[in-house]
Amino acid sequence: MKKTVGILGGMGPQATVNLFQKVINFTDAECDQDHIQALINNNPQIPDRTEYILGDGEDLTPHLIKGAIKLQQLGADYLAMPCNTAHYFYDEVVRYMDIPFLNMIEEVAAEVDRKYGNDSKVGLLATTGTYQVGIYEKVLQESGVNLITPDESGKEAVYDVIYKVKEGFDDIKFQSVNNLLAEMKKQGVSVVILGCTELPLIKDKLDSEIDYMDCTEILAQRIVDYASDQENSSQIEVEAEMVTQTIE
Repeated sequence: MKKTVGILGGMGPQATVNLFQKVINFTDAECDQDHIQALINNNPQIPDRTEYILGDGEDLTPHLIKGAIKLQQLGADYLAMPCNTAHYFYDEVVRYMDIPFLNMIEEVAAEVDRKYGNDSKVGLLATTGTYQVGIYEKVLQESGVNLITPDESGKEAVYDVIYKVKEGFDDIKFQSVNNLLAEMKKQGVSVVILGCTELPLIKDKLDSEIDYMDCTEILAQRIVDYASDQENSSQIEVEAEMVTQTIE
């Protein structure tokens, strides 16, 4: 029997919809009954992640914990969260959970390592908050990946595009991001991580000559695999328990 996924979403709503659509697309289904049962907590009232990290916003940890516990109580067998920046709070949320919680950052890093190997140059487009706390640096450096990020003005350009997507796709300056991508190509990057779940929504507007790591695509595939993969399920349960014990 397939497991039920709980999706801690709303950060933002369009990214949550995009993740679930990919879950449907990746599921090998011939009828309704072949699909994965999902519980989605789409809560856009969760405070802004970057604002808190930069010292200007409300602590969202209680909101994430409450949402995750609700999904667990409703019957989710495992959780996923389609927001890169919110993974800064991942360890704190996990300590309150009795079920596994897929880590999107680690899944993306594993895919980078699998496809491009050690010593590869990897670009990162993300929110200011994700850059600030080094969410991807921490996991990628362990495998020897050379992470390439924009300068401060470039980070602001990416941030502006991300929040324009959240506002409804109006007046987005795609050229500013494509200029960054062109610069990354000159630096020899093998692939660029779309490290914000709004960015896959505009992937078709970005430089088509670059390979991208679509974080929601990777997470969606992992959700599908995990739903029926008992061996991997057991491994993640062990890892989640180890994280909890370490924190305690």
